[in-house]
Amino acid sequence: MATTLRKKDNFMDALAHRILVCDGAIGTELRKRIPAYLQCVDACNISTEHAEKVTALHTAYINAGADVIQTNTYQANREALAVHGLAEQVKEINTTGVLLAREAVSETSYIAGSVGQISFHSLDTTVPSTKTIRQTFKEQMDALVDAGVDLLVLETFLSPKQAEVATKQALTYGVPVVVEISGVSGGTVGAGLDVRVFAQALEQLGANAVGINCRGPHDLVEAMELLAPVIKVPIAVQPNAGNPRVEQGEVAVSYTVEAEVFSDYVGKLVELGANMIGGCCGTTPAYTAKIRQAIAGREPVQRESRIFVLPKIRSVGARSSRPYDNPVQQVFETRKRIVSVEMRANTFPQLRAMLKEAKGLAAIGVDLFDVTDNSGAAVNIGAVGTAYRLQQATQIPTLIHWTTRSRNLISMQSHLLEAEALGIRGIVALSGDHPKAGPYETASLVPDVRGAVQLMKLIARLNQGELADGSSIGEPCGFYYGGGFTIAENLQPHVKHLANKVAQGANFAYTQPVWTYEDIAHAQQATEHLGLKMLYGILPLTSFRSASYLRDNLGLYIPQFIVDKFRDLGDTAGQELGMRLCLELVRDIRNQDECEIDGIYLIPPARMNWKNRARVISEIVKTYRE
Repeated sequence: MATTLRKKDNFMDALAHRILVCDGAIGTELRKRIPAYLQCVDACNISTEHAEKVTALHTAYINAGADVIQTNTYQANREALAVHGLAEQVKEINTTGVLLAREAVSETSYIAGSVGQISFHSLDTTVPSTKTIRQTFKEQMDALVDAGVDLLVLETFLSPKQAEVATKQALTYGVPVVVEISGVSGGTVGAGLDVRVFAQALEQLGANAVGINCRGPHDLVEAMELLAPVIKVPIAVQPNAGNPRVEQGEVAVSYTVEAEVFSDYVGKLVELGANMIGGCCGTTPAYTAKIRQAIAGREPVQRESRIFVLPKIRSVGARSSRPYDNPVQQVFETRKRIVSVEMRANTFPQLRAMLKEAKGLAAIGVDLFDVTDNSGAAVNIGAVGTAYRLQQATQIPTLIHWTTRSRNLISMQSHLLEAEALGIRGIVALSGDHPKAGPYETASLVPDVRGAVQLMKLIARLNQGELADGSSIGEPCGFYYGGGFTIAENLQPHVKHLANKVAQGANFAYTQPVWTYEDIAHAQQATEHLGLKMLYGILPLTSFRSASYLRDNLGLYIPQFIVDKFRDLGDTAGQELGMRLCLELVRDIRNQDECEIDGIYLIPPARMNWKNRARVISEIVKTYRE
């Protein structure tokens, strides 16, 4: 047995001679103890009401047998704290976090300053520079080290770039540095990076120990089997207690791996050569006690060394052999007087009817199809699948309208990758309609990606070959994208918003419907300096009621004199008038010689069946093409 070691001078010696027990979850445990409205767990450190709960939790882990206590500072960096209005309290929260841990630890225990990956989840900004990332880490680490931590634990890192920057910064302080990789499943991280590649890179940077955390014990045992033979420095492992249970549609506070079962995995980790074992999400002091029991009387295993040859990694900027040419881009860059037709189907019979009529529309000179994404906050067959079927059936390049209000960031990215994989590579990026505009009053507004400008930033990242968190997708997507443009009496704020979209790479704009040539001329003059293609929305009105709905419920700008024309008309007369006004407008666009109008975007009336929609579209296209 190793002799008792003095704490601060001998953490690395202790790690070499003993299996150290790290504490368990801080965040999920504090969540049980604080009100739901208190969103920032790290802020508990400076709360007169909740700081004692942090110390009590640390004490519980010490009493359960933990050698290492991690401070309650996992997301106490400026970027994360700014979301809660606490950006100026980085030093206070981190310093106090160390003091609270010190109140709990014994003379033979270690205080680890917890530093997590920075969540640059706001897509309002460009991809942060290395300097910005380093400075953000430095501010937090300065406070932790100045307050007297015994080591730094850089935990739950998915981004190799951030892990490299954080490790280099941490190594400047002269305290031991442990770096833990998260998200390991099947031996890979994120979109396929081999965990051995990631870990060896950290080892080569000089990390005193590397580790894996924040996945279930099954995944981390599997990852440890890969790491053990190829990593020379000590290895730390901190699994979750499995996965959170979902019971009756709600995420429960319990996890799938009980403490007794968790201890069986601890035994396997010891056999594989783990030097420090703790817990992550869902673990409690009871799990720490089980870890302490499982390692009792055991010393670190001498790991068998094996050579691992790093696989050749293709540069993110290198595309595969498939052609980069985007058919949607080709239409916008080579054709004049473009015609794009909006397509959607709410039911399967509608989908079949739409596909049938689409073949006829392809023959009359339609350049593009565009598929809506839950327009009017109503449910329709998904845009990606519908666009794929259309493009396959007609060979007409097809775009998708893609909105931000009904998907979280994970789903958003997954579906966009799906679109790329299926050859749908044109996107109209939109905010989307509020759920209350449709029939689903209880549907939630999802705020992960706030508006079209942020969505374009996300698409731009995918076109660079990376996800929002910076992890690689292997090769870049090839999306050609644009946005919407609001027609209004006062265009100034909408032009400014469109300029922001252009700054994020927008190549074109689909406007809201217009009903007079004067409004088109006004918009054309206001946006011509932006240098992007403009397709003007053409929507035949069918009745006074439809005009009122579009104006009052969806907020479209319709001149009052246009609405008044429909006031006393029946359905048939209203449809005839709407079509006549629409054809007159299209002729005006066609015949004008003031400026070059790039094209039109046809929106068939939603309440018509597809046979009648196709008839309306055909008549408009033929008039425009004459």
